[in-house]
Amino acid sequence: MSTNQRTGWLNATVFLTGAGLMTIELVASRLIARFLGSSLYTWTGVLGVILAGMSLGNYLGGRMADAARNLPRRISGMLFASAAACLAILWLNAWAGESVFLMKWSWPVRIVLHMTWAFLLPATVLGTISPMVAKLAIERAAHTGRAIGTLYAWNAVGSIAGTLLTGFVLTAWMGSVRIVVSMALLLAVLGLLYALASRREGAAGRGAVAGAAAGTALAALFFALAVLPGESVAHVANALKLRDGPIEADAVYFAETQYQSLTVTAEPGNPAHRAFFQDMLRHSEINLNEPEKLLYPYHRLYEAFINRARGKNSDPIRLLCLGGCGYAFPQALFVTRPGSEIIAVEIDPGVTKAAREAFGLAEDAPIEIHHMDARNYLADAVRRNREAPGSVPPFDVILCDALGEYDIPWHMTTREFNEMVAALLKPDGLYLVNQIDAYDHGGFLNAMNQTLRTVFSSVSAVSVIRDLGPRNTMVWAAGNTPLDATDIADWMADPELFAGLVLTEAHFEDLQARNGECVLTDDWAPVENLLAPVVRRDRTGLLSAALQAGIRAAEKEDYPRAIRHFRKALEVAPGHEAALSNLGHAQELAQDEAGALDTYAAVIQLHPQNVNARNRAAMLLVRRGHAGAALEQWGQSLRINPAQPEVLNNLGALAMQAGEREKAVGYWRQALQYAPDAPILLQNLAAAEAAE
Repeated sequence: MSTNQRTGWLNATVFLTGAGLMTIELVASRLIARFLGSSLYTWTGVLGVILAGMSLGNYLGGRMADAARNLPRRISGMLFASAAACLAILWLNAWAGESVFLMKWSWPVRIVLHMTWAFLLPATVLGTISPMVAKLAIERAAHTGRAIGTLYAWNAVGSIAGTLLTGFVLTAWMGSVRIVVSMALLLAVLGLLYALASRREGAAGRGAVAGAAAGTALAALFFALAVLPGESVAHVANALKLRDGPIEADAVYFAETQYQSLTVTAEPGNPAHRAFFQDMLRHSEINLNEPEKLLYPYHRLYEAFINRARGKNSDPIRLLCLGGCGYAFPQALFVTRPGSEIIAVEIDPGVTKAAREAFGLAEDAPIEIHHMDARNYLADAVRRNREAPGSVPPFDVILCDALGEYDIPWHMTTREFNEMVAALLKPDGLYLVNQIDAYDHGGFLNAMNQTLRTVFSSVSAVSVIRDLGPRNTMVWAAGNTPLDATDIADWMADPELFAGLVLTEAHFEDLQARNGECVLTDDWAPVENLLAPVVRRDRTGLLSAALQAGIRAAEKEDYPRAIRHFRKALEVAPGHEAALSNLGHAQELAQDEAGALDTYAAVIQLHPQNVNARNRAAMLLVRRGHAGAALEQWGQSLRINPAQPEVLNNLGALAMQAGEREKAVGYWRQALQYAPDAPILLQNLAAAEAAE
């Protein structure tokens, strides 16, 4: 091999390892977001662990370079080790996300431990290669300085290429898992080439080349499983964690974008009831058959504030939504206030695509959508109005719903941002904001209140739940006309659904007394620091992780393990509805009917509107010979939601068994009103009528 050829291979090696390290860094942030969200803490953990791995790898690589008798063969071996370490990310990350041990730690510590377990190894192994390549270059170069400088340059170019390609192209095109598998294959191929070159130079035997070929073939097999179509291939790939997929077991849609992972789930037994997840955060819910019925508490508060400001009628409004979040609220507005003019600014086109494919947003929905940063849209609109007054008509309502599990875009919180919002509102217009913090120990609520009051004369805040505990979701309402929120429940479509708390001036005075003066500006907006106490103390991440681990265990029919995870979730949040419901179902599947009945009884006591728990309990009661108790549960379930053909069918079957044919016929005819084409209902009704 000529000197130029050798130099080319060396440059290609440091280029690929540099690209690999930056790719792993970006992929790490996406893979852990499904378990831990995306926040300042997660990015701090990602950067810290990857840099630690690189540093450790560089140190070890230098020692290995001095000890190696055959550097090309050693480099080949470390390239294969890097390929294996990259593949190991997929399994190590899944284990860390489900680990009960990691769940016991505080949130920041858990993030660091998760990152260390899943990503320290590949960063370290990749980091060993550059020092060995550098020594090889020095040994073979006539100009040492030029050779080292060239290697550094190619390593930097690779890092830049890996960053740009992964962030702008590959993540949305391939998904994080396929990026990892592809990187493993590229490293294996390069390792094989080093082994072949070493063989040609007589420095490696046939066994080394054969081993390198086998390793490359295995990497190619994993790659094929990750990309080839076919149900059987997909089944194997999913079992080996070689494909992107949702954490939630009842997912009907999953996609990974440049910004986040998106999942839409369907409620078991009620496929029209959908939930929209962005990373690990459940952002919104919708009933596809009744989009006007708002299911999320803060959506109901949006509606209540709009009704308070514009009256409880169907008059259309002009609405600007900063953040799409599944478009559940705009879809409700289409029905409740027909003719409304709605503009949505959503930075992630993937959110719009997911909403159209799985969340009920019609292609011809009367909504103007802009895929861009919300602040850029506001700045452009303000500029256009300044150059041509009235070119962007003012809005009745501007709604800002742009947040993650623990992160809030700081540039959408400042006084300058609020001034742009105010400039685009009608004089009596309303600004609504959905934000998070903890009243008792966070600092952001105080800053939010004071910042809004520098721009708007009227500011109200309502917690979606009454408990001002470890974490609160708040809906803020601001404007320049008085807006009393004390009676906000009366302005809701269903006042009985309001479970929140209206913050008073006493609350705001208490916040200021504890946290001092704090107005967010473009020059000073430490939003992450103000939210840091919430992240450190919040247990919702632990709760979510325990629930997800239980669901995945149940999917694998490992019901004892699922039960342990659901009990862990209940330790974090006693009485939690989803944890209790899933525990009861897992107990039922594990043949512990008595335990399941006790759990369903707890669900019904704490959450009496949960018809699923009532229905499952009724089925168990029938099975155990307690038809009377079952009838009572089904009766309560129908009073909550009459449109349940399965329940009506079961009642008809019980009535028929009891010899009450007319009552059975009545149940089945009622069921057919909701499911007119259901074969079982038609068969049962026909049999009953024939028996007359």
